[in-house]
Amino acid sequence: MKTHHSTARTCLALMIGILLSAFAACKKSPESIGNNLISENNYIGVYHTDTAEIVCHSYLDSIMTKNATYAMLGAMNDPVFGTTEAGFYTQFRFSVAGQNFGSNPVLDSLVLQLYLGGYYGDTTVMQTARVYKLTDSLSLDATYYNHSTVATEMVDHANGFQFCPHPRTKIHVLNNDTVGQPVIRIPLSQELGEFLMNLDTTAYSRPDLFKKAFPGLYVTCDAVSQNGSVSYINLTSNTFSMLQLYYHNAATPDKPMRYNYHVTSYDTYFNHFDHDYTQGSPEFVSQVLDKQWDLGQSTLYLQTMGGVRARVMFPNLSHWTDSLEGCHLVVNEAKLILPASSALADSSVFGPPVALILLGFNADSTTYLLPDYYEGSGFFGGTYNASTQSVAFRISEYLQSMILEKKENLGLSLGINGAAYNAQRWIVNGPEAETGEKMRLEVTYSLVNE
Repeated sequence: MKTHHSTARTCLALMIGILLSAFAACKKSPESIGNNLISENNYIGVYHTDTAEIVCHSYLDSIMTKNATYAMLGAMNDPVFGTTEAGFYTQFRFSVAGQNFGSNPVLDSLVLQLYLGGYYGDTTVMQTARVYKLTDSLSLDATYYNHSTVATEMVDHANGFQFCPHPRTKIHVLNNDTVGQPVIRIPLSQELGEFLMNLDTTAYSRPDLFKKAFPGLYVTCDAVSQNGSVSYINLTSNTFSMLQLYYHNAATPDKPMRYNYHVTSYDTYFNHFDHDYTQGSPEFVSQVLDKQWDLGQSTLYLQTMGGVRARVMFPNLSHWTDSLEGCHLVVNEAKLILPASSALADSSVFGPPVALILLGFNADSTTYLLPDYYEGSGFFGGTYNASTQSVAFRISEYLQSMILEKKENLGLSLGINGAAYNAQRWIVNGPEAETGEKMRLEVTYSLVNE
């Protein structure tokens, strides 16, 4: 046992000697790169810095919204971000081909039923729905963005129907129909119901002919004066979301019938969002609309729905190795820390996002997935941490490639994940925030002899 311990001590001393010799070959101190040398009790030659320069600002976004996970409906009035109205354009298809309503059908009602898959904001605020019939067709091959529009008639077939979404109410009993999930039911005009019922029988022979005869609907909500919410609609759930036409035959009024129209993955729909950012806070307006981008050093703003993203840059990475001779800088770990703003406290109405997304910029302003992303979400990060009120990303491989100038350093695009189908927003403390934790890049690195 005594011989074993002696041998172990000899090997350890030899290894330390080799390491010391290697790092002695570095002719200049790494303190010009990092300012917090790790304790002598830690591994030799490993350093840490959290003072890397960061330059950032928020900017207006634009996203594709065709056939997103959820259609979105509602309106919000945010004291920081201003007003937002969310709606969607959609096609429909008939449920049964060759539909014949009989020789003397009588319309009872037409209802647009929308299955609630979630929400964001204050659902106790009354919403006012508007539904317009499309006059132009949607195309499965077209690209639709958050600002895209399609021509409609002027008639509001919902007649300003008012409702409060009840996203947690699981059972609704509606006349003879029982719905086992939370839904919004918007009664539509007799005019639209009779239009559908009186379509030529050929329109019910093929989906393309039906969509030509009835291009679809635009569903939206009026602005609200305070708070408000946006509901997430599971539009392609044919069990619960549908356009329902109730009718009977004049000869048999005691036998009510129903015919359904659905939206499927083979149909086209897209989300449309109207933002009025001039109603936002002065600080927000100055940075995002007036492009006073130096304000981003204090506060960053993020919003989904083709709203607001942020650009984050590390301008001096290529100079990190300028003072090193005979050594390589190896990034062991790099973490971008994004703390919630304390200067602009959020209310419980507009809570933090579930997760953020971080992408690299190409020269043409398109984006790409960072190499660290492919290590998996558990490594890469991006999920909001409620206990620390922050989000962290590991960007070690990205940072190493920037230091070695393997890719042009054009910065990062920071946004909220799922921007086409959720209504979240967030405010982040910048690297020069006056109060609270600051945005920072924490880097642990080693200096390795060539």
